[in-house]
Amino acid sequence: MDTLDADSDTQHQLRADGRPDSAQERVNTLFDSTVSYWDEVYRGDDLQALIYRERQNAVLAYADAVGLKAEARVLEIGCGAGHLTMQLAERRLRVEAVDASEAMVGITARRARERGFEEQVTVGMADVHALPFKSSHFDLVVAVGVMPWLHSPSDAIEEMARVLRHGGQLILTADNGARLISFTDPRAILALTPLRRLYHAMRKRQGMAMSRLDFPRRIDRLLVQGGLRPVERRTVGFGPLSFFRRSLFRESRAIEINNRLQALADRGVPGLKWTGWHYLVRAKKL
Repeated sequence: MDTLDADSDTQHQLRADGRPDSAQERVNTLFDSTVSYWDEVYRGDDLQALIYRERQNAVLAYADAVGLKAEARVLEIGCGAGHLTMQLAERRLRVEAVDASEAMVGITARRARERGFEEQVTVGMADVHALPFKSSHFDLVVAVGVMPWLHSPSDAIEEMARVLRHGGQLILTADNGARLISFTDPRAILALTPLRRLYHAMRKRQGMAMSRLDFPRRIDRLLVQGGLRPVERRTVGFGPLSFFRRSLFRESRAIEINNRLQALADRGVPGLKWTGWHYLVRAKKL
């Protein structure tokens, strides 16, 4: 799961036919209707596709840093179109890939069959707030693009921690409330105000699926409350920089700026280190 656009409310809201009864059903309807988008977006050549690939590469680097042995048990929550799933399977890990969207589960299962990973990858539907797995079962849990869509992040993190073995690790991403665009675009700035929160609440009552931004310190606090200790953190993605949602730069220039800002953030430059679009954290179960 994920956001559909780095700077557009309209693209990651959907009025569902029949007015689903819950926030989760609205989210599921949204992702069921956009499965083809998620199957293609990682292969694009625009800035958004580049940022998604950078995020995936960062997640895989964190997974490699865990040092899992072949056949280690991995739970991937929000497997989406299965691109990350295949990368994990290529590392000879045994992957349980789940998603709340039936369409996403279908495309991931098909991709696993086409790649010859049927024995290594199990795909199914699950709600992260109530995972259908026994406690202390997995060596690694990965949840990319899931946090923005959860109605109870604290419950979800507790569930992720529950299914991890002692010493197991969680790799998590969140849409960063401290992202650079939040301080450069007047409309994005509103997302940090009480007025914007009221607007989002009204949208939810009208049957819209809404994503959420989280500050890194909140994510870290939820992890600690869930019995996890962050061991590695970073942010990824700078752009598209806009003014009233109009891009300030042509695509090639925006990519160049992203690359330069990302290099500075990776070097720990103050003011940039924690202002990428996506917050990534690797945490260990105590």
